[in-house]
Amino acid sequence: MTLTGVIVLCHGSRGKQAVADLPMTMQSIVGSVRSFIPKEAQVTWAALQFNHPTLEEAAASLVAGGVKSIVIMPYFLFSGRHITEDIPEIIEALTERYPDVKFTMTKALGDEERFIPQIVDRIMEVVPELSPEIPSPQKSPEAIERQSMEIIERLLSPELELSGGERAVVKRIVHASSDHQIVPSIKFSPSAISSGINAVTKGSPIFTDVQMVAIGINKYLSEACGCPVSCAMDEIEGRGLVKKENNTRAAAAMQGLGKRLNGAIVVIGNAPTALLALLELHDNGGIKPAFIVGMPVGFVQARESKDMLMKRDVPYITITGNRGGSAMAVATVNALLKLAVESQQR
Repeated sequence: MTLTGVIVLCHGSRGKQAVADLPMTMQSIVGSVRSFIPKEAQVTWAALQFNHPTLEEAAASLVAGGVKSIVIMPYFLFSGRHITEDIPEIIEALTERYPDVKFTMTKALGDEERFIPQIVDRIMEVVPELSPEIPSPQKSPEAIERQSMEIIERLLSPELELSGGERAVVKRIVHASSDHQIVPSIKFSPSAISSGINAVTKGSPIFTDVQMVAIGINKYLSEACGCPVSCAMDEIEGRGLVKKENNTRAAAAMQGLGKRLNGAIVVIGNAPTALLALLELHDNGGIKPAFIVGMPVGFVQARESKDMLMKRDVPYITITGNRGGSAMAVATVNALLKLAVESQQR
């Protein structure tokens, strides 16, 4: 594998305070980036102007360390002249200086939707009176839920391009996570909502990776839709399935279900290895679930398993990155069950 280097490139500042603060800030950013990138890659930072290391100095250090491919990530919001002219000119000069090294520049940060909640938070910090007015406390569960959904609706960006069904699922996930900043990480396959509702309407069985997910699924709604709920881990206990070497119980449990997963709704809210096992059954065993809720959580294989899910031709809802968990997986399933019941009542 080609040894890769990453340079997080900031603008730099000639201010006295920046001389002291900039290195610490950028080293913190680099440390966070390193946690998401394979340890073989070398990650560093540079400043375009005024500070050291410069882009040229950072590139020279990486090349001296044997790097053959360098990715430059501009820590800039907009594609101004630095992005369109200055940095490309430096990269061209670096390419001539190091002909055996491949240089690539990513896009600038731009107007990513995920920044909007952070902008709003910063505004509220200094002008708290602009925060949405919170209604008087409610006591009944129905009133509390309704009030929560109203608050979440105000927190969601009006620019979000979501169908009605997608918006309903997103609101439930935000409610379960208490974090509206998770919204950009929620991903739907093109037919996610229609496929999910269709599977529920047909009474497809629901298989979960762990009991926590199974218990959280609304029993009244699942029974009303004729969708039996089973936990894969219960099956491995009851049938005495033996896990393979270097395999987890969650993966072995999912593999043990085999053809029973055909046409089923599969909900992964905990174990990345369960999702990986499911995808292996899909790829090599011809197993075709009707719908997948893929929300495993953690720092090992969670992000990778969900990236793999999004490359498969199967209806899904997932949360990218390391985040996920039983609560959000349950919220997704319950939202789909409610949408299915509502569609049948219309």
